[in-house]
Amino acid sequence: MAKPNKFIQKLMHAKTFAIRKSVVFALVGGLLLGSGGVLLFQWYNPKDAPQTSTINMSMIMSRIVNRNELVTASQDYTIVEKAGDQNKLFDFIEIPFTQNSFWYRYSGTIEASVDLSAATWDQKGEATIVVTLPEPTMQNTPDMNVSGVLEEHNNVLNPIHVEDVDAFQRDCIAKSNQQAETSGLLEQAKVNAQENLQGMFDVACGKGECKVEIEWIDSAAEMKAE
Repeated sequence: MAKPNKFIQKLMHAKTFAIRKSVVFALVGGLLLGSGGVLLFQWYNPKDAPQTSTINMSMIMSRIVNRNELVTASQDYTIVEKAGDQNKLFDFIEIPFTQNSFWYRYSGTIEASVDLSAATWDQKGEATIVVTLPEPTMQNTPDMNVSGVLEEHNNVLNPIHVEDVDAFQRDCIAKSNQQAETSGLLEQAKVNAQENLQGMFDVACGKGECKVEIEWIDSAAEMKAE
């Protein structure tokens, strides 16, 4: 009867060893799978979902319009001229010894500006805005710290009057405005306005993301048409 007992003990020992061996393999396998899962989770970096955003160009333009007037071009000027007159009889016969004259320097700055408060706009497509603006206007501001009489030859028989100086100043303003128009100040103002608005949208949206187009209208012509 001893032999069967030994056989049973050997069989039980073999089964125990097999169970232990299975448990060890299961534990090792579990550790490997767990470690692999952690590493895979750490290495896996999914791409961010594409973010879609619509640029509200109308809102950006509204904020720009709040700045109201946009000065887009300016130039300084100085006019030095001689003015004078002589008393006349019946407005065509000059009276001797009644001549007066004065040299006058007239300086100032002409600014060509765009009235943003009158702007209207419409978005065209996803990345273009069409802005309608009135033509630039000029404002002539004299520099009275520099302007004034340089030399005068007064005459007791025909003294220089304040209205003579006022008339000369008005003539200087008209001449400087004409020179500014001839030199292309208004056209330069349009170019600068386009660049300034485009630059503002580049800052707000990113360079090249938005395009600004300007349509210019003649306010005076529109008022006559109405």
